[in-house]
Amino acid sequence: MSTMVMNPAGLRSEVEDHYATYALTMDDKRPNAWVDLFLAAGVYAVGTHNNVSTTGMWWYTDRGLGALKERAAYTNGYLRHNPTRTLHTITNVRARETDDGLIKSEAYVVLYVTDRVEVSRFHVCGRYDDLLTRTDHGLRFAEHRVVLDAETLPGNMGVLL
Repeated sequence: MSTMVMNPAGLRSEVEDHYATYALTMDDKRPNAWVDLFLAAGVYAVGTHNNVSTTGMWWYTDRGLGALKERAAYTNGYLRHNPTRTLHTITNVRARETDDGLIKSEAYVVLYVTDRVEVSRFHVCGRYDDLLTRTDHGLRFAEHRVVLDAETLPGNMGVLL
């Protein structure tokens, strides 16, 4: 693993490229490839702003390769029975390297879903609070935490955030 130090603009660009790959992986309906964007011990967690900020509770947390593969399998099944399209937009990316060589990044995310009759709708929005690390295969999530700006999660949570 490289410990290359980048200037803030270069680091932000590197993280933006990672987020673009991440978004396309989900929007292209490749949940198995989604797993590859995490470290083997990676964490994927989703919660609402109110729950996370007041109680520290997450709606769900997947830890490690087995749990991430299980999330991908669930999503694969969901996609077979609910042929919607998604569009993830990720903006306002901020990134900094920590003293231990990890990259702390934050970004806003908005998810739109197009249904079976070709109507696109806002689905959910929130932010990413992430820890990334550099590997020989590019950036990987050590932790990918999605904090949604909603009191309740949308009804169809089969999509990856």
